[in-house]
Amino acid sequence: MRLFVRLALVGLVALVAVGFWLNRASSPNPESLKSVYTVGQCDVSGTSLVIDFGTESNELLIEKCVSDYSGNSWDLFQAANLAVVGTEKYPVGFVCRINGFPSEQTEKCIDTPGANTGSWAFYTSTGKTWEYSPIGASSHSVTCGTAEGWRFLSPTEPTSNAPRVKPVIHSCEK
Repeated sequence: MRLFVRLALVGLVALVAVGFWLNRASSPNPESLKSVYTVGQCDVSGTSLVIDFGTESNELLIEKCVSDYSGNSWDLFQAANLAVVGTEKYPVGFVCRINGFPSEQTEKCIDTPGANTGSWAFYTSTGKTWEYSPIGASSHSVTCGTAEGWRFLSPTEPTSNAPRVKPVIHSCEK
């Protein structure tokens, strides 16, 4: 039992250290400040970004094309002129709110949101379908010609629900 407690404490310390490092690394990527975005998914060059607020929201789906960008998926929000908020515990490690959704009254963003309030799910695509991302936005490197999608999953939705529009991908080779 004592060994389990010690291992759990070591794991917790490591998790806090990673969170601290991610928080310190959260300053905007200078490359993201040079990027350009347009409304709609990309048809020529760039990374398509889709924000789907889910079936229980009145928010309109957002589709943007971000060109001339290199960096991680967390900074891609800034490059697309979207506001993203992490949690107090994981400031850039866990997406809690995009463009003010869900509201602060619904989700306080202190810790990882629970199933009773819903949460954001991250998807990527290099083809015709969305794939759930096993890593978070601050750890994922954006690649030109791909698509990234976020879907808010309410407590009543299955966790497998991807964004409701098809991803648009293309070749960025010159």
